[in-house]
Order: sequence, then structure tokens, then C-alpha cells
Amino acid sequence: MPNVWQSRRKQKISMFRYLVFSLFMIGLSLQPVLAVNPVMRYFSQLLDETRAEIAIGDLMRDQFLSEFPEYLSIASDTDMSLRMRKLAENSSRAGLAYSVLVIESDIPDEIPLPGGTLIVTAGLMKAATTSEQRDFILARNVMHIALKHPMKLIKNEGLYPTILNQLKTRAEHRNSSILRKVLRDYLRNIPKLDHKKADLQGILLTSSPENTRKAAIEMLKSFSIRIWPVLPWDTGDLPARIDELEKLKLPE
Repeated sequence: MPNVWQSRRKQKISMFRYLVFSLFMIGLSLQPVLAVNPVMRYFSQLLDETRAEIAIGDLMRDQFLSEFPEYLSIASDTDMSLRMRKLAENSSRAGLAYSVLVIESDIPDEIPLPGGTLIVTAGLMKAATTSEQRDFILARNVMHIALKHPMKLIKNEGLYPTILNQLKTRAEHRNSSILRKVLRDYLRNIPKLDHKKADLQGILLTSSPENTRKAAIEMLKSFSIRIWPVLPWDTGDLPARIDELEKLKLPE
């Protein structure tokens, strides 16, 4: 009997050790898969980048508003914000909180910020005399933001580490002088955005791309007569943009 008992005991110990060993090996095999899963890592990184982009855009918008001169008014335009979000439904980044701020200035201008904010002047919207031209302005800026042009500009100009450092700093301890310089460097370099790509892809977001293309050409040609000869460095190379739109062949 003792031999039988000892034999059974040894069998139980062996089975227990085998079970523990099996569970341990399963744990080892699963852990690396979860840690290095390229799909999970990609989406996690993408989520972190989007959060940073939105936070940077909010910080730049707030700095812009704090620097804005009191004699000029700036206000959110609900109708244009809703229209911009509608156009963005056809883009790859429909989930961003697109919003439009309008500055009371006669000089036509547009400033896309990271994360979804678009700042335009009343002068630009007055120059857009048709719904197609207004859609073109909104749609091309959707594509600027969807293609992350503002973030690429920030990184290319070496502004990213500075603004990220300010973002990590508590609001009450942020350096307004540093933020002011970042914002001004960004605004000064906006002509370097890929305006031609935003034009061409923005048109495709609209309900009638061909009509929008024709309307965009008409509006940009008016700008090239009134603005480009005076401020050629600040208009994203209008002649080249017009040329690209004229050559664009849209599907029937």
C-alpha cells in the first residue's frame, strides 16, 4: 500500500508541476505578442499623436486669442463650423471637432491650426461670393488638417519640442513669450503648407467637385490680381495653385 500511495503522490506532483509549467509557458508566449503587436502599437501611437495634435492646436488657438488686438473682433461661426464638419465626413479624419473662427478684417486670409480649428477673415469669406467658393475654402482646410499639414509644419520648423514642453507645463507656469514666438513662427511659415495638395483633395470632399473646381479657379484668379502682386510670399503661390486646378481632370 505505501508503494501505491507514493506512486499516486508522485503522479499528482508531476501533474501539478506540468500544469504550473504549462501556464508559465503560456504566459511567456502571450506577453511578447501583446507587447510587440504591431497593429495595437500603431493604433496606440496614432491615438497619442492625435491627442497631442488636438492639445497643441488648442494651446495655439488660446495663445492667438490672447494676443489678438482689442480693436478687432473675433468670433466663432456656428454655421460655418457645421458646414466644415459636414464636408469632413468624406475625409479620413471626420471625428475631429472642426470649428471656424472669423476675424473682422478686410484682408483675405486663412489659418488652419492642428486638431481642427480654422481661423478665417471676414475679407476672405466676403470674397467667396458663391456657396461653391465657400465650400472650397472650408474643404481645402479640412484637408490641410486631415493630412496633418499644420503638424508637419510645426515639426519641420523645429517648433515641436518647444510647444510640447510648454504643453507639459502647468498652465499657470507656461511662458507666454515662448508661446508667442512659436505662434508667430508658425503664422510666418503658413505659405509653406502644401496648398496645392489641399486644393486638389479638398475639391473631392464637395458634392459637386467640377463646379467647385471652376468656382475655386475664379476666386483664386481674383486674388492673383488683387493680392498676389503685393504679397506674393503670403498667398501660397497662387499662380501655381491656379495652374494645378486648371489641369485637374475629375472623373466623369
